[in-house]
Amino acid sequence: MEKVLLINGSNRVGNINYLFNVFNEKIENSELILLKDKRIEYCIGCLACHNNSRCIIDDDINQIIMKIVDADLVIFGVPNYFDNVSGLFKNFIDRLHPLYKSELIVNKKVIFVYVGGGNEEGTMKELHQSVKGFVKYLKMDVIKEYSFKALNSNDIKYQVEKINKIIDEIKSL
Repeated sequence: MEKVLLINGSNRVGNINYLFNVFNEKIENSELILLKDKRIEYCIGCLACHNNSRCIIDDDINQIIMKIVDADLVIFGVPNYFDNVSGLFKNFIDRLHPLYKSELIVNKKVIFVYVGGGNEEGTMKELHQSVKGFVKYLKMDVIKEYSFKALNSNDIKYQVEKINKIIDEIKSL
């Protein structure tokens, strides 16, 4: 894999942060983006991006969009908030609208990593449903989805075997 972009959609320094730091350390040519540290305003629905592959709002989204376009694989870390994505991640999804009409990431290889306090199957089912439209309209190619049960900040650290297996799978792509 040439370039791997890791996008952490969590508001806190917790399980996804830990997991994505491990991924970033062990996967060559990876870059980690923490959405919580970026300035991403709300979409204003102006549709200016229908005629331009950039958003007219002057914040960090256009830089992130270019990193997504340039990556060979994008891995999204998505926390489960009431059986849905976090507000931060939903806002991020909305702001990727320039990629819809431009089709700059058609068939982009993506992986989703979901983390929630409930059982893994429930988190997988609900968050898969939450990102379904995002994937469909941007025409991305979801090659894998993973789900972790981890509520407290350190819970994921004890799932070393699963983490290493996922890293090996990503490296083999």
